[in-house]
Amino acid sequence: MRSLILLALVAAACVAIVLMVRREPLRDAARLVWVADAHQLGPVGYRDPAGALSPDGRWIAYSEGRFLRVRPAGGGPIVELPPGEAQIRNVAWSPDSRMIVADGFESQTGWALYDRVAGSRRALWSDHDPLTATLGDKGAQTTTAKVADLRQPAWSPAGRFIAAIVSGREAQELWTVSVDGQSARAQRFAHRIAFPAWTPRGEIACVATIDGRSRVTVPCGGTAIRTDPDLDVYGPIAFSPDGATVYVALANATGTVDLWAAPAGGGPAHRLTSFSRDTYAPTVSADGSLLFKVQSYRTIVALAPAESGPSQPLATFQSETPSWDPTGRFLGITYGTWRRVVDDAKYPDIAQDAGIIAVDPAQPAAQPSSAVQASGSEDQSLCWSPNGRWLAFHSHKDQSDDIWLRESGASGDAAARRISFLGRGAEAGWPRWSPDGRWLLFDGASRVTNRPVMFVAGVDQDTGAVTRAPGEIAVRAIAAEVSHAEWLPDSAHVAVLGKEGPGRHVIFTVAREGGDAHVVQRFASEHDAPGLAVSPDGRSVAFIAPAPDGFFQVFRLPIAGGAPAQVTTDPSHKTQPAWSPDGKRIAFTVWSYDAQFWRTR
Repeated sequence: MRSLILLALVAAACVAIVLMVRREPLRDAARLVWVADAHQLGPVGYRDPAGALSPDGRWIAYSEGRFLRVRPAGGGPIVELPPGEAQIRNVAWSPDSRMIVADGFESQTGWALYDRVAGSRRALWSDHDPLTATLGDKGAQTTTAKVADLRQPAWSPAGRFIAAIVSGREAQELWTVSVDGQSARAQRFAHRIAFPAWTPRGEIACVATIDGRSRVTVPCGGTAIRTDPDLDVYGPIAFSPDGATVYVALANATGTVDLWAAPAGGGPAHRLTSFSRDTYAPTVSADGSLLFKVQSYRTIVALAPAESGPSQPLATFQSETPSWDPTGRFLGITYGTWRRVVDDAKYPDIAQDAGIIAVDPAQPAAQPSSAVQASGSEDQSLCWSPNGRWLAFHSHKDQSDDIWLRESGASGDAAARRISFLGRGAEAGWPRWSPDGRWLLFDGASRVTNRPVMFVAGVDQDTGAVTRAPGEIAVRAIAAEVSHAEWLPDSAHVAVLGKEGPGRHVIFTVAREGGDAHVVQRFASEHDAPGLAVSPDGRSVAFIAPAPDGFFQVFRLPIAGGAPAQVTTDPSHKTQPAWSPDGKRIAFTVWSYDAQFWRTR
């Protein structure tokens, strides 16, 4: 009898627990609804797709490279809009949910006004460029800025103004421009400001960095919102329709960010998301719906037969930019989490390092066998000298953006020395050593035009001594922005991948000392900076192009001319091909780079 009573009590308790478990989450849980996936068109040189929910909650606008996509938030056809000339990294809706401000117009920093209903676009404030603003509250001074100088625009709730950040010569400025562009006001700040956002009351808030800490300030640069937990804020930010809540991204223990809801007056914050990748960029509609973005960036180095065949992974961890050692037994790689939000905020301190793995398709590497360079800043794309003694790599260490050199058996950051001096922001590319061991090739920003060009430096592979300072290779008969170059076997000529215009690429050869370019192939692709490889005998190049299956695949092409042959066929995107020393295999990076947009209330 006691046993029956005990069993009855246990059963009753279990039922009560189940009821409590069922009831409690339903009271507090938010309902997540997937809205859209934005597919970025390459892993190098891109930023996460921008996206925003329209104020009426009916539409989502998001970018895929230079294309602006607009469609109903609940699903449906995409509105046809003219493509941009450069990547679209920012979008902002007008309060009536018809117009969208986006960048990428004619240049990366150019701004356009898109009309969702008319399916058109036009330059923003072209008839008032440059803009003139009254500086400060007293209005005794004025300041000017080009429209292209504006950053991170935000439309006011009433639709009369657009707020934006301008990095002036003396300090950062918060601009408030009338929608017609005829008038503007500007305020200067002694500290860093970013991500302006309007409150429902018409104030402009922003993220301000004061005493080394980034906080939401209302008004911008004013009183900081103190939250519990007291963590650094990463923008963009957004306010609820009643102004009581501000939505922000805060870093977690793994270095990615989660989305939080914090009282606008300060106090305990509530975490809304807990994804494995960055969750951020909130926008809010008038009914209180919240749209946010989840970053998904994945790369793995892999390998396929040069004549075509199945792809095989060579690593099981985040890895990219493969290059072969002279024996063909090892690959140099770039590895790391590449946390987009935190890394961008702390640029150039990016979670990418340079290392080595063994080439063993039967046992893909779970981690690098050795780290070549692991500074606090971005370290990328190592390459070996032909004799295997020296390693060259790209790094942002010591506030540079240059090519560095170190002995292959050395250890410690102090062993590396810089051999190019393009300067921070010049964005040197991936170095490549000539077959005769006398020259080092890389791309970077021209000191004259600031456009991407090729540089070649003389380097002795026996001593590591620089025998000739890096000099620009002058190319005639073709105008293209260089994204990568590889040596031909004679060490006197190079094969180059360049971009002639939006979506238009060219492969050409040119002498090491410069001269007329010989065009090998022109092709269309929205994948920028996909890399290039040359076979050891110099007869073929491997490049990346869109295949009929919709994926970016590896193709092989005779340099002397002929039709491209598709090398890889599995349904995944490829980039950064590298031909093995024996000519039998091609290594490459397999990648996916998406943003998922979710909606909740």
